[in-house]
Amino acid sequence: MKSNENDRLITFSDGVIAITITLMAFEIRLPDSTVPWTDPTLWQALLDLSPQYRAYLLSFLVIGVFWLGHRSKFTHITRHSQALVWLNMLFLCEIGFMPFATDVLAQSGERLATILYAGTVATISLTSGAMTFYAMRAGLAETQHDAMMKAMLSILTPALVFCLSIPIALFDPRLAQLSWLLLIPANILAGRFGRQPQS
Repeated sequence: MKSNENDRLITFSDGVIAITITLMAFEIRLPDSTVPWTDPTLWQALLDLSPQYRAYLLSFLVIGVFWLGHRSKFTHITRHSQALVWLNMLFLCEIGFMPFATDVLAQSGERLATILYAGTVATISLTSGAMTFYAMRAGLAETQHDAMMKAMLSILTPALVFCLSIPIALFDPRLAQLSWLLLIPANILAGRFGRQPQS
């Protein structure tokens, strides 16, 4: 049974993540116009916002994966310490940076914007992994060591994919962004590995 403190930590984290997703939606807005919108001009403006739509959808999915991982992690972590609380605060701080990184990616999509976004996602993933590793080493998780290591593999998969995309972005930002789709098969492989029967 989780302590009340852990319940509050999870509730606070859920709230920060929900607000972050909401803030990203606020970044999608029509440009200022001095004349009334007509159907043709509105249609064109909506089409011009397609980079914002793509960036929002990508970030929504990424944050959703981190949220699911966070919830799953705390089904195993039943106690906490001051260090774990601060690691969780760092994780939420990085999650809170996502609306800015998403807006930069939507506005530019070039080399620096791609690297900023990939670096942000990779950093969040590494911090999440550090929380799991610390909880396991500090005896805060009531689960088998193998189960936590398999969870760590799933948590660190985004870090691997997005870190590998950074050198690609130096030469071709579009190809780097396409490489993020590798997160789908990588997560599937990580899940299959996690379901391997123990010998």
